[in-house]
Amino acid sequence: MDSSPFHKLQGRIARAAKAGLLASVCAVALAGCMSVSTQRVSMVPVAAADPVYSITLSRVVIAALPNESSVTLAAGSQWRRVGALPQGDVYRSLNGLFTIQTRRQGEAYLVASSGKLLGFYLPGESAFMALSRPVTLPVEMRQ
Repeated sequence: MDSSPFHKLQGRIARAAKAGLLASVCAVALAGCMSVSTQRVSMVPVAAADPVYSITLSRVVIAALPNESSVTLAAGSQWRRVGALPQGDVYRSLNGLFTIQTRRQGEAYLVASSGKLLGFYLPGESAFMALSRPVTLPVEMRQ
């Protein structure tokens, strides 16, 4: 077996390449865990003549996302209806920016229909992300 400096260097390069490949595979796998399936949609904004509806959550709501993570909506948080999608009405937070992690961190609006949270509208991506399963929204509605 030849233990010349050239062969030692060659072995170190091969090990470094394997380690780099392993790190890349792990990064792609981790990114896949955070990524979620979305569908492109166009939100129809609330018309100026329409009444403005807002809702207040009467208790904490925990919703499971398709990437096996979850989001928590605070009790007392307020949401104003800003539009509609084929999936339901779209509500934007009145308590500041509400964000969730998908492919990247971004603002999210609630999408609800018949008293249930169905998913989130992602305005930065013009996309709808469905929840793993709908969650009942404990709301107080105001006009």
